[in-house]
Order: sequence, then C-alpha cells, then structure tokens
Amino acid sequence: MKLDHLIRIFLRTSPALVLVAFGGCMAASGPSGAPPRQETRISTTKTSPVDAPRPWQSYYHQVQANIASGLENPYLALDETKKALKYRPDSLSLRLQKARLEQKVGDDEAALGTLIRLTKDFPSRLGPWMELASVKRKLALRTQDPALRTEQLKSIIPIYTDRVLTLDPLKEEAYVALFDLYARTGQIETGFKVLKDGVKKNPKSTYLPFYLGFEYTREKRYDAAEEAFRTAISRNPGFEPGWESLADIAAQQGRWGEAEAGYQRILDRIQPGNAEVEGKLLRVYLAENAIPKAISFLERIIEEHPQNDRFRLILSSLLVEESRFGPAIDQIEKIIRKNPRNLKLLSFLGSVYERSLHFDQAMDTYRLMIRKFPTSYEGYFDLGDLYRKLNNPKMAIRHLSKARRLAREKWQIAFAIALAYEDKKAYPKALKALHSAMVLKPENALLYFNRGVLYDQWDHKKYIGHIRADMEESIRIDPKFPDALNYLGYTEVTDKGDLVRARYLILRALTFDPQNGSYRDSLGWCYFKMGQLFKAYREESQALVRMPDDPTVLSHQGRIERALAKFLSAHPMDARRQGILASTGVTSQNASQILLSRARNHLRESALRHPMKKERVRRYVRYFGNQDPGFPLELKKARVQWGRMHPKKGRPTLYRVKDGDTLQIIAAKGRIYGDPRYWRRLLDANQPLVQDPNHLPSGLILKIPPLRRRVEIQHHSSTAGTVRPLPDLL
Repeated sequence: MKLDHLIRIFLRTSPALVLVAFGGCMAASGPSGAPPRQETRISTTKTSPVDAPRPWQSYYHQVQANIASGLENPYLALDETKKALKYRPDSLSLRLQKARLEQKVGDDEAALGTLIRLTKDFPSRLGPWMELASVKRKLALRTQDPALRTEQLKSIIPIYTDRVLTLDPLKEEAYVALFDLYARTGQIETGFKVLKDGVKKNPKSTYLPFYLGFEYTREKRYDAAEEAFRTAISRNPGFEPGWESLADIAAQQGRWGEAEAGYQRILDRIQPGNAEVEGKLLRVYLAENAIPKAISFLERIIEEHPQNDRFRLILSSLLVEESRFGPAIDQIEKIIRKNPRNLKLLSFLGSVYERSLHFDQAMDTYRLMIRKFPTSYEGYFDLGDLYRKLNNPKMAIRHLSKARRLAREKWQIAFAIALAYEDKKAYPKALKALHSAMVLKPENALLYFNRGVLYDQWDHKKYIGHIRADMEESIRIDPKFPDALNYLGYTEVTDKGDLVRARYLILRALTFDPQNGSYRDSLGWCYFKMGQLFKAYREESQALVRMPDDPTVLSHQGRIERALAKFLSAHPMDARRQGILASTGVTSQNASQILLSRARNHLRESALRHPMKKERVRRYVRYFGNQDPGFPLELKKARVQWGRMHPKKGRPTLYRVKDGDTLQIIAAKGRIYGDPRYWRRLLDANQPLVQDPNHLPSGLILKIPPLRRRVEIQHHSSTAGTVRPLPDLL
C-alpha cells in the first residue's frame, strides 16, 4: 500500500519537476556499482566530453542566468545562457536573452550578429525584429559622421514598416520608434503622418494620441496637440497626463480659467494630492492674482497633509523663484495668523527672509520662535545654522549646541555643529561632532564626503588615506554625487595618482553638473598633467569664464598658457587646434606671443590676489620677473592689503567682495561685525563705491570701519530693501 501511495504522488507531480528529480537521482547514484557522476560542466573555451543532453541541464543554466541577471552580473548571466544554448540551440527565448546580455556587457556588434541570425531563423516572430532595430539605432547614434549616421538611421525604418508592423499593426512602440527615426533624419512631417496612422489603426490606444500631442507641443503646434490630447482623454477619461497636458497648454496661452479647471479636475477626481499639479494650480492663482484662492488652497493642503512640511513651502517657493518676496511673506503671515501656534510656519517664514537676503528679519523670526517655543529645537537650530552660513561660527556653535541638547536624535544638528567647528579650524571637535552625526545616519554620502573634506583641510599628507577612503565610500553610497566624484578625481591629480581614473571621475561629475566651474578646472588641470595641452586649455578657459576671480583657476590657466606657448613655438598647428584657440580669441598668427602675454597676466593676478602663496609668487618671478620691474612694489602693497584683510587679531579693516556677497552677509560675518543689522555702517563708509547693498561686484575692496558704540544697532537695523519689519504675529 505504501508503494502504491508513493506512485500516485509521483504521478501527480509536475512533469518538469519529475524530470529534474529523476535526472538528479540518476546523476547522483548512477548504475549499480558505478561511482556517482558529477554535474555536467560545459567549457566555452575548448572542447571537452560532456554527458548526453538532458532538458534539466538547460533549465539549470537558464535559472543560473536569471539569478545572475537579478544580481546585476550580466557577464555571468551571458556565460550561463551560452551553456543553456548548448542543449537548446534553437530556443528563441534563449537566443534573444543572449543578444540582450551581449548589449549589457557592451558587445553591441556581437548582439547585432546574434539578432541578424535570429531574424533569419524566426522571420515571423516580433521580438527579434524589435531588438534588432533597437541595436542598429544605438550603433547608428554613435556614428560621428552626420551623413553616414542619417543613412544608417534611414536603413532601420524598413524593419519597422515592413516587418514589425506587418506582424503587429497595433504595436505602439513601433510607431513611436518610427517617429523618432523620421525626426532624426529630417522627415518630421512623415513621422507625424505615421503617428496619426497608428492612432487610427489602434482605436484602443491611449498612449499613441498622447505621444502625438506631446510631439506637437514640442513643435509649438498647440491646436493639433490639444486635438491629440482630447483623443487620448476620450479613449480613457481617467488618463491624468492628458488632462494635465491640456491644462498646461491653456496656461501657456494665458487661458487661466481653462487651466484652473483642468488642474482642479485632476485633484478632485483623478489624483488627489498630486504635488506637481498642486504647484501648477498655485501658479495659475498667482498669474490671476487670486491671492485669497491661493491662500485657501494652501491652507487646505496643509490641513490634508499636516505631517508633510513640503506643502508649506510650495507657495512661497513659487514666489521666491520669481523674486516676489513681499507677496510671498504676506501670504505666509496670513496663514500664521490663522495658525499662531504653528512652529513650522514660522520657520518657513524665516527661510523666506533668508532667501530674500534680509538676514536681520530672519534672525528676528528665529528669536521669536525661541521665545515662544523655548522647549523646541527648531528656533535654535535655524538661528545657529543661519549664523554658520554667514560665517559666524562662534554664534553658530552657541545656538546649535542648545538645539542639540533639545533634540539629540537629529543628525542634521550634529552635522551643522561639525561644519561650524570646521569653519573655526577646530578639527578635532568637528570630527567628534561629525562622528555623532554618522552614528545617527550611518549610510549618508554627504557625511562621508564632508569627513573627507575635513581630513583634507586638517592635514592632507597625514590623512590622505582617510580622504580617499571617505570619498570612495561616499561614491559607493551615491554614485551620482558629483562633488565627491570631482574631489576624488582632483585628489588623484594633485597627488600624482591614476590620471586616467581621475579623468573618468571628473567627467562623471560633469555629466551631472556641466556648468560647474570647479569641475572644469579639475578636468583642465588633469589634462595638463597628462600632457594634453590643447584639451587642458579648452577646459581651463571654460573654468575661467565661470570663476574669473579664483586665484587657483588663474594660476592653472597661466601655467597652461605658458606651456602651450612654448609648444606652439616649436610645432605647427592643425585645423582642430586652431579651432580650439580661435574659440578663446587667439588667432593662428602670433598665437605663441598672445598666449605668453595672457599667461603673464593670469599668473601675475593670481600672485597678487593671494600674495601669501609663496610658490605662486616665486613661479611668476622666475617666469616673468625680468619683464616686470614694478612687481615687487605691487607685491608689497598686496601683502599689506592682505594683512589688513586677514589680521592675526582683531577685526579686519578691509574686505574683498566674493560672488554672492551682500552688505548684510558681510556685516554678519563673525570676523566683521557678527550682526547683519550693521550693514548700513558699511554702506556709509564705502560710498560712492556701493550703489546697491544687495548687488556687489565681485573683487571690490570694502573698508570696514570700527563701531563707535553699541547703540548704533538701533540706527542701522533698518532693512536693506523694501520688506517691512517683522510684525507681532503671535
């Protein structure tokens, strides 16, 4: 009976599992008296005897390939797929999987060959044709020659028209891909015709008419776009992107009523709480000057999402982006009057004052928070962090320490304290505070990055290992962290490390922030160290445009120009190099003399801007000292001026304006006055040089007069602008 029962269970089992179990048992035990056989292993490099094919072996390798793909290891997945194909060489799915994995490992040519053979063997299957067209498009877009690239793209069109759409006339992806190909080959009207044809042939598709409307919008053909979006909505009345796109067009054309109705419909019926749509609706209210509607709408959002502080920032953020600070503050104050015990709204108001550069108003707001909510950390934290931003670390540490005692679980407070200690150059205390933040927030790329920067400022040579390790860890946590990528790359350059890896890291940083002057400077200096002078000159010139007053950039540019001038004096130029020089105003005639003259100017300015950098001064004297007899006197004056800007004790009597400075920012610095309310004292002492206290030219030298008596604060506390003093909101 027991044997019959086991047989019945065995027969109910899935055939695949039976085969696997049976094959496994046979492989494990073998015939009577024979030793057990090992698992079959197939070499991809040389021929070796294998067991007779069994289906379970193919499935085993296919499962291993799927596991490797899930673990993001395409190389192992490709190897296992090839092993599976040894047993099932005619499998469509395995061969298609092989082609996709070949693309993932970067072997597009092999993938192309696999797909061509696959389409010949399976001409009536859709997948191989779609994949083949995709690979051909990828390869065509890499072609540098525009004419050849266009021809290659045109050759892909028949794959979709003659093959894909013949097999599946309703394939949405084929119509979208065809439009892209026609647009890239200068046949955009044909592309629109193809999309329209797809919309007609597939009456159930919502995506095709929406995509058609999207492309019409990009071409600013709004009437046709609206018709396409309405078609999508008629097919699916709950299709949110269609309604939103219609409202967007209405808003662009100033039809505010239609735009408001469209956005409101989405929020009421389709996607309540959609933050992006809520922001667009607020823009409509502001464009209509419907302030009561905006306030009522914002209040409703805050009531619906009391735990989400982001909504409290939506309205003011929109106004601040348009520099309409007065209306933004008015609206926030109306909300505060209705919610007088809401600490978050007061913090929000203070942040708007900060954005509007009215730091004294922001400080008054944060002090009000401390007075009304003495047991809450937010007021102390906001005030301390503002002092830190204004380069007053002493006051920052005082208030941030109080915030820390009230909320030890907040890693942001410990991090801010670490930055304030770092500004004071109290590196051991900064490191201790930063470690506290990292205990509370262990997997944070920003914290690892800042610890690396701290070690670098503390002692670069001593802690170079720590610097590299922290930057590597920061990039591991966040591979798209551009500051960490650039910092590590520049460290490789300055420490004579791996220049090829340094270039790779800096280029990755530039992909995320291509306008960053510091990243361009790093790349230019990397090319200089690699001996690629023309590329170095191209990148450093772009850095100088973005950072014209930076002493390091000036020094790098001067050294590159001098090296390039020496090179050109001994080597002829080709057309490509002439183009690089021409982009910076250097003609091929007398290029060497022009570059040498520029190098002298840039190295001279770098030495005088930071006259205490002795190596830069010695370098300029060595290169151009004989041609510049007046330099020693100017250097002496620059060092006297530097001493007045950076005295060992006491307050400086001069200050060089940096990019983004205002009189309030300068007055608030700890080494100036430590309080933004003294900004008018600076204005009176520097007229007529200063015309606008909120817009100061970078590099301007300001006088820092002494304070006569403490009561001046009452006279100098009026705001540098039109924003009125903080009312008694509570």
